[in-house]
Amino acid sequence: MKRQISQGTGIKAWARDENGASTVEFVVLLPFLIGMLGLIGSASLYFAVSSDVQQLAHELARASLSVADNGNWCDDLRTTRATALAQNLPTLNPERVSAVDCAHDQASGLLRVTVLYDTRGTLGEILGSAIGLQFDSFQRSSFIQW
Repeated sequence: MKRQISQGTGIKAWARDENGASTVEFVVLLPFLIGMLGLIGSASLYFAVSSDVQQLAHELARASLSVADNGNWCDDLRTTRATALAQNLPTLNPERVSAVDCAHDQASGLLRVTVLYDTRGTLGEILGSAIGLQFDSFQRSSFIQW
């Protein structure tokens, strides 16, 4: 004997059926989760690169103590030491160090070394721009008493 199901009963049964409810919740939350992972990844890369650029500026300032007596001490830092030091920092590419600027304040005896690092086209810049963060370069300075 066949049971006849009226159309109204079928719709009510379908409306009460909870199969797939967790899939709908997952699909609704998935863009938020992907956005959060992107934000965490971008922020992590931002802080890692920023820290390494600051470390490079600090190491160059320390290295300047041995060459600051020369008239072209900043050129020496820029051409020889910046590349060697940047190679030892995990998130930096020595070819992306776009400028090393130096200054010596005679009155205070401070040496200042400023490093400009270009991040255009890197993973951090791409991830950052995907979630609305714009950072295409980092500039960090370090001072040391001479």
